[in-house]
Amino acid sequence: MQSLAPRTRAVALGIALAAFFLVVTPHAVDHDAGVRALDALAYALLAGAGLSFALRREHPYASCAIALSCTIAYLLAGYGDGPIYVAAFLGLVRVVEVAERRVWIPVAAVGALGIGAAHVARDGWSAAIAVSTVVWLVAAVLGGEALRARRGQAAALAARAEEEQRTREAQARRAAAEERLRLAREVHDVVGHSLAVISLQAGVAAHLLQTRPEQARDAVAAIRQVAGEALDDLRAELALLRDPDAAPPPPVANAGLDALPGLVASLRQAGVEVQLDAAGAAGVPDAVSAAGYRIVREALTNVARHAGAGSRARVRVARGEAAVELEVLDDGAGPPAGADDGADGSGIAGMRERAEALGGRLETGPGPDGGFRVWASLPTGRR
Repeated sequence: MQSLAPRTRAVALGIALAAFFLVVTPHAVDHDAGVRALDALAYALLAGAGLSFALRREHPYASCAIALSCTIAYLLAGYGDGPIYVAAFLGLVRVVEVAERRVWIPVAAVGALGIGAAHVARDGWSAAIAVSTVVWLVAAVLGGEALRARRGQAAALAARAEEEQRTREAQARRAAAEERLRLAREVHDVVGHSLAVISLQAGVAAHLLQTRPEQARDAVAAIRQVAGEALDDLRAELALLRDPDAAPPPPVANAGLDALPGLVASLRQAGVEVQLDAAGAAGVPDAVSAAGYRIVREALTNVARHAGAGSRARVRVARGEAAVELEVLDDGAGPPAGADDGADGSGIAGMRERAEALGGRLETGPGPDGGFRVWASLPTGRR
């Protein structure tokens, strides 16, 4: 139905224009000027000129040719002036609008010369005929060029709107991907750290269950506490998935460098010996402090998972003039081969992304005396 609507409208306009010519022309012709009286041929030419408008949209050249032919034939037959010129005018306007200049210039020239010559054949040469022919031609050309410019502007606006829509969609996809990555990183941090601590505490509880049940109960209580905190963090992240406008996660999820003593204490309770030097943790901007805490927590989680039994770790937080430096060094076996490039998951990759998001950098690799070293520098003056 949508494809038929323009055709139906064009046919209706062509019929309306033909009816207009047939009704108005008998009243517009000056019969006292000695012109030929309107007859069947005249009415046929008037109808043909008007109906040519029905082809104007899909067949502009044919429409222009029919209108010009009917108009020139009408003048050569000796009929009086009337509104039939409108058909030739509209036909030429359409050609100028849709065709290239190398096409419409000869069409316009032939049309103007044909109408001018028909006038001269009927009435003889006069300056008025030359002027009216030139005016007719210039008006048709200007009208066609105006429509061409308008159509080009509309096309440019449509293309710009489409490009803006594509840009908005790409930005939305990029934002969604970034949010998925952020949530995946948060869940990895929460689950990875919590499960590592739970695993260590479970090992301690199993070892002490027979010999020192009181201490085993302490380990089980610690497991329950860590599991509860992990569940709270996961609920906060899942709430953001359900409602992006939800309140931010609770303070545990936004812990900063000042929470490192509690983190170290939980790992010591689980059996990992950790030495902490956090002298440079004070006065660090919130965004940097939160990212630094997550980096240290992930590094210590890797120590608990990969360093091996009896290993020790040292955490150092130093404050420089424009950056805070973090170092986590252990004396264990280190992560498995390929861990630095993400083969063990997204832990090291996540730490690097956190550092780079703040304009900092992260280095990982073997420690100077064995084990594994994580070092990060986070600018404090950019945020």
